Amino acid sequence: MKKILTLIITCFLSLSLSGCSNSKNNEDILAFFNALDNTLNLKSAQISGTLDMKDSKLNVDAQILQKEDLQVASNIGLVAGKNVQNNFLNFYIKDGKTYLNSMGTKTQSTVDKIGLKKNSKLNAYNPFLDLTDDELCELFDSSKKENDTYTFKINTSKLATLLDNMGSVKLDNATLEATIKNRKISHMILSFTGKQTVDEASADIDISIELSIKKLNKINFPNDLDSYTKETAED
Repeated sequence: MKKILTLIITCFLSLSLSGCSNSKNNEDILAFFNALDNTLNLKSAQISGTLDMKDSKLNVDAQILQKEDLQVASNIGLVAGKNVQNNFLNFYIKDGKTYLNSMGTKTQSTVDKIGLKKNSKLNAYNPFLDLTDDELCELFDSSKKENDTYTFKINTSKLATLLDNMGSVKLDNATLEATIKNRKISHMILSFTGKQTVDEASADIDISIELSIKKLNKINFPNDLDSYTKETAED
């Protein structure tokens, strides 16, 4: 009887472990990181998204075109409680010049003042390039794929370390959903909750980042860029 019971328990544990291993598909995880790298290397894109935090929200629309000379148009809107600033910050790069509209204060300068050249190209840093395939797969606890949409449960301790390697961040939950088309990310949602503690003070973390990425052929700049006040050299 004991042998039969042992056999039943062994079979049950084997099925359970098999189910756990099937909950994470390493090929899907590597497909995501490959798509992420391809997306970061796009020569042109329009990126629209939101950053939701506990007490505030940022709305972002960024357009980058760098097939020839670098062109950028970005708009950041801010919502904090009842305070809504749809044009909190606008920033443009065109013809080797920069234009900044900060809540109605408009100034212009040149790209060399921010360490760029007219024909510079922006390169997005990929923090995962030095990780092996095994290390990339360890960043996720589970994965699920439905058509072009991938859903991952992120390992909270590893994400917390990426956010702050000093150990002040503790996460309770972290998820990632990404739509991948033509080996590039077209839509992504990253959400995580937890707490950050510094000395004896602590604050809840509740963050959701949503991004939509699509091709861009042309940037439509505002017509009044020439009226922005030119910055004067400091004495």
